[in-house]
Amino acid sequence: MSGGLRIDRVRVLPLTLPIDGPLRYTQGQVGAFQRIVVELSTADGLVGYGECRGDRLRHTLLSDLAPSLVGTDPYQLEALRWRIAPQGLVELFSGTVAVQAYSAVEMACLDLVGKATGRPITDLLGGAVREDVEIAGYLYYVGGVPAEEAQDRLLAAAHGVVDRYGFRTLKYKCGVMDPEIEIRTLGRLREEFPGHRLRIDPNGAWGVSTSVRVLSAAREIGIEYAEDPATTLAKITRIRELVPGVTLASNQAVASLETMALDEAFGAIDVPLIDLNWYGGFRAALTAGRMAELLGRDAGVHSSMETAISQAAQLQMAACLPNLPYASDSHYLYLRADVGDPLPIVDGRMRVPTGPGLGVAVDPVQLTRLHESWLDTGFLSWDAPGGPVVLPRW
Repeated sequence: MSGGLRIDRVRVLPLTLPIDGPLRYTQGQVGAFQRIVVELSTADGLVGYGECRGDRLRHTLLSDLAPSLVGTDPYQLEALRWRIAPQGLVELFSGTVAVQAYSAVEMACLDLVGKATGRPITDLLGGAVREDVEIAGYLYYVGGVPAEEAQDRLLAAAHGVVDRYGFRTLKYKCGVMDPEIEIRTLGRLREEFPGHRLRIDPNGAWGVSTSVRVLSAAREIGIEYAEDPATTLAKITRIRELVPGVTLASNQAVASLETMALDEAFGAIDVPLIDLNWYGGFRAALTAGRMAELLGRDAGVHSSMETAISQAAQLQMAACLPNLPYASDSHYLYLRADVGDPLPIVDGRMRVPTGPGLGVAVDPVQLTRLHESWLDTGFLSWDAPGGPVVLPRW
């Protein structure tokens, strides 16, 4: 029975986390990861944690919402969803502030329920179908160096993470430099990692013509999939027509249950990349996985620069997705500090936590230290060299 479990205290804690970087991205570069942790406590000492992307809008919404969560039964997730992110207001806007805020609250509630019942979240979701999850090694260009040096450093970083973590899948974040340079970089990756699966993600930086040129070359080089070469379903559909034989994935053009359903008419993508925050929590993410299965598609798992809290959540979600043949995305290797002991990556895989709730131990001292770091920095903007970027860049 849930009658005795009530939220007694709520804290909303933005964090600034140091990383190995800066990491160049289509629209700028990232010098630190910023997340918001939601901490829910009960009168008898249980503490549940949730997490989402850190920015001013999410912080404002969660801070305003926090007092109303006191006295709430954490089992009543549907009532919470309709309070925070009512379907009629957000259904066509994937990854909205409200959806991501709800996902953090839901995560913390399920962490509480798991701790109260002594069961991992996988059990609350229907049970795990795997004990560990393959992880893809993210590869970024570093900022502040010439193009050739950036290319050499990306290749060196690839060797470093493969040697250290044993990755068998590498995800190349592109859409940053001239496409001809990036085609050469991809070719070098294939030469130096002939047995690895390679995937590319320009975050919608290319128009249709550039996408056709790059993906035609990528098809010959050999890639696992291309993620969001352009920004809309219509453009990606056209790219598919012009470059057959390339698997297409998305967490931009398709990043919600609604856009997944819409794509059934377009037929643009093969692989929806499911993100707990963007889709709106565990329950929505598993619905997305089942929906993909119903539509005859495999699923992938997307990353949003998680701490151990959300990384554990992503692992538990991935453990419950039967139609997951792909290595899960993860930025976890870039963190220099975390909210607790680091989660190990061994032979390119991470174990699914089996302890109660999320199965991770958050260290209050480390959590406070990272929150104090945010108090020093505030919310950071992603620096775009040369000014604001309008997509597509090419």
